[in-house]
Amino acid sequence: MRGWALATVTGLSIFMNGCSSPSAPNQLAHDQTLRLVAATDVQTLDPARIHQPTVELSLIRNVFGGLYQYNNDLSKEEPDLAASMPEVTPDGLTWTFHLRPDARFSNGDPVTAADVLYSWNRSAAQNEYGGVIFDHLKGYSDVADGRVKNLAGLTAPDNHTVVASLVTPAGWWLTELGIWPADVVEQRVVEAGGDRWWSTADGLVGTGPFKVTTWTPGRSLDFEPVPRWWRGSTGSLKHIHVDVISVQAARAAAYTAGQDDIVGYLPSDPKAPEVSYDAIRSVPHPEKYIRPWLSSPRIGYPAAGRLGSDADTPARRALSLALDRARLADDSCLGGITCVPATGGLIAKGLAGYLGDGADPNARNDVPAAKALVTGWDPDGSRLKHLRVGAPIQLESLAHAVASQWQAALGLVVDLQVAEFETIRLNAIHGLLDVTIVEFVTDYDSPHNWLESVNATFCSFANPQFRNNIDSADKKLPLEALADYVKAGQLLANGGACSALVYGQGIYLVHQWVKGAGGNALYEWYWTDISILAH
Repeated sequence: MRGWALATVTGLSIFMNGCSSPSAPNQLAHDQTLRLVAATDVQTLDPARIHQPTVELSLIRNVFGGLYQYNNDLSKEEPDLAASMPEVTPDGLTWTFHLRPDARFSNGDPVTAADVLYSWNRSAAQNEYGGVIFDHLKGYSDVADGRVKNLAGLTAPDNHTVVASLVTPAGWWLTELGIWPADVVEQRVVEAGGDRWWSTADGLVGTGPFKVTTWTPGRSLDFEPVPRWWRGSTGSLKHIHVDVISVQAARAAAYTAGQDDIVGYLPSDPKAPEVSYDAIRSVPHPEKYIRPWLSSPRIGYPAAGRLGSDADTPARRALSLALDRARLADDSCLGGITCVPATGGLIAKGLAGYLGDGADPNARNDVPAAKALVTGWDPDGSRLKHLRVGAPIQLESLAHAVASQWQAALGLVVDLQVAEFETIRLNAIHGLLDVTIVEFVTDYDSPHNWLESVNATFCSFANPQFRNNIDSADKKLPLEALADYVKAGQLLANGGACSALVYGQGIYLVHQWVKGAGGNALYEWYWTDISILAH
């Protein structure tokens, strides 16, 4: 959460409808079983201990719920266990949540404010996972460090009311409350089940529309709708079967044989699609579904390096303009499968704060303009001739492609260091790198998540208006804050201080008899919207 992630996949610009119907588009199959395939078995189904992206996250989103949730296209955050959006005091420091009195766990037990407090306190204690979403609350550091068990800023005046007291205003917290660390678990069930409370059908109790029925470690998982689910209809599906198939070729073969309905719906590794490039190429076009996904590798300039000042803006812009991003995607992302060129700013396409196609003026490939900027900034050619560049191992292919283009376009001597992420971080801090190529993988749909990663270590940008816009936005709730965040993002793009190279992209192979399957830039769509057509 909220850090520089070490993934190499790189969000996208197109959707292809992989769910087109066969000849009888309105006729449902008698067997409403959705057959999925996972590359790895689950390690945990505890929402307090899950990372993004994992197979586990895609599964538990259908089993657990929180006070709020996003719809499938991320266009709206809406109440789930909450009866309404929160009441927030004018100073932004006190948030009051009212729970729906009819909310139930899958075992029929009512959801109470005590369950919310237990779940959030428990998640906050797991600070190496998603518990950091509670870091704005009073008492967070005491819980995260293990000194106490309960957040001082959480209280429950009655069974259906939760009050949160924040240290500083943090309007983006509302978006964090729509993701998995804020999911509500039942205290009685968790404590009775011990560390592996989640590993049995009786133990894995959530508020979502589905429940696990069997788990055969290393082989398969099965889920079914919750009878009389408290929110109403669970959709058409009656059974979800997940095969665990670790071999890439075997996953492709199972899909081709019709043994599995979708490949890629439970992504576990952002570095590669779930089947090979050749397998993707051989599948008919209507069965391919492509979505933006999670990440954005970028070039940045450490404050301690030789290009770390905003006075070096011409050089920064030149380095961005010298790059052909289409070639970068083709050379380093399996022919453009796992990424697409980034032209709309730091924030990946499909997420709040994306500036729009072509909105980054420094993302176009313009070598003459790049050379003119370099000449004006460095007339005698002494300042930029030798460039020290660092990238983590996971981005080695992309880093070599960037270095090659800089050498060819601008005649630079590029000293490329590819090492473990921590080594790159320390070298950036100590002024041993002029440029870093790193990647951010987002956790929740707020520009705050991206813009707070602009810092002195990797991506120095001292424009005061940039910071003023972010500070103003951070005090507002998401819809009101977006305009200020967009202004900050455009300033960043104009200055070339932290230029996105490519956007991550994910791909599914979806048989045409599957209706309603898909995903957004963060998650797979809910099972409640999927049905199996006659075929």
